[in-house]
Amino acid sequence: MPRPTVAEIDLAAIVENLNTLRSALKPETEVIGVVKADAYGHGLVEVSRTLASAGVKRFAVAIVEEGLTLLDAGVPGRFFVLGAPLLEQAEEIAAHDFEAMVSDLQFARLLDATARRHKRQVCVHLKFDTGMGRLGFHPEEAVDVTRQIAAYPSLRIIGAMTHFPTADVPEGMEFTRQQVAITRGIRQQLEAAGFHIPLWHAANSCATLTLPESHFDAVRPGLALYGGIRRDMTPLKFRQAMSLKTRIVQIRDLPAGHSVSYGRTFITKRPTRIAVLPIGYADGFSRRHSNRGEVLIRGRRAPIAGRVCMDMTLVDITDIRTAALGDEVVLYGKQGDEEITIRDAATSIGTIPYDLMTSIGSRVPRTYLNQPHDIILYKVTTLLEAAGATDYLESPAPGSGSKPLRVRKTAHRRDTA
Repeated sequence: MPRPTVAEIDLAAIVENLNTLRSALKPETEVIGVVKADAYGHGLVEVSRTLASAGVKRFAVAIVEEGLTLLDAGVPGRFFVLGAPLLEQAEEIAAHDFEAMVSDLQFARLLDATARRHKRQVCVHLKFDTGMGRLGFHPEEAVDVTRQIAAYPSLRIIGAMTHFPTADVPEGMEFTRQQVAITRGIRQQLEAAGFHIPLWHAANSCATLTLPESHFDAVRPGLALYGGIRRDMTPLKFRQAMSLKTRIVQIRDLPAGHSVSYGRTFITKRPTRIAVLPIGYADGFSRRHSNRGEVLIRGRRAPIAGRVCMDMTLVDITDIRTAALGDEVVLYGKQGDEEITIRDAATSIGTIPYDLMTSIGSRVPRTYLNQPHDIILYKVTTLLEAAGATDYLESPAPGSGSKPLRVRKTAHRRDTA
């Protein structure tokens, strides 16, 4: 019997979000799919396969292990390690032909020596610190360090990058513009010194949507792919890809004056009906939702009562009289006409969507809607029907056990019989 608590991932939403992002770019601008942190909690392999099917050719991971997971899963494309690896991880980067971010000369030297031993050339992206203060060469040393790294025969400089710390807030826009200007200046210096680096990239999701001059040759969207962008940031529409759901496993009727959960932080003021949900902070549902958050039951909002426990959460369903044992509960996502977005849930507890997305733990199973095959078939069918076609081929999903490919007759609709 599957666990009632599940993170439901709509892969079609991720493809839609990718295409929405592309509409803000020039056709030649590359989209580097940021899939670090288990694709922001959505599932590294499934999301990467979906993005690959939609034309993404380069994937940004934070650690070498994520690249190895993609390699083992047979995901097509180039795997780019964004983070600062340990020196000893140069071996895995070289052995598996990963692309690497380089922000210090010691690692560059070791990576070159390791690549020579493997008789290959490793592709690297030079990182410049234009204001983040975390990783990167200083702008004033750009020509010197590029000259040193370019001299290493087993390293090939294919990219240069920086990182924006304030692109997601209006008050940070001017600082981000200054970073763009600094990056452009570094590029001009390197060009003048004879270094022609083909792939410059800086823009995260927010800069991609609000600052076209930051696009350079490629962009690195993460949050926008998963639908976590602030709705007032852009007129473009993005769709949340993740829904977090569970079910009511017990209903309790408590008298007025009864305490609820640890610490007795919630005392009933009236006869109260409490629903017990099998999800807690061990699953990544933050304890900060205690006495603050809401869930959706039968299309209505129910407040969280008391503290979120390690494995359970209690909600007040007194005003939802029809709520019953086994009912679906939506913690993030839509139910009926109501919606709790991950961004709204994050704002209500003083954090950010990245935090909530990446906190959903491994014991919460992911289920996937609209696998790439379904997306492709849907698009082809829609195009054919829009063109007035009445006959088309219908193919089952691989491994579904359905009947083989066959011709269907239809009057401008899919025949699923």
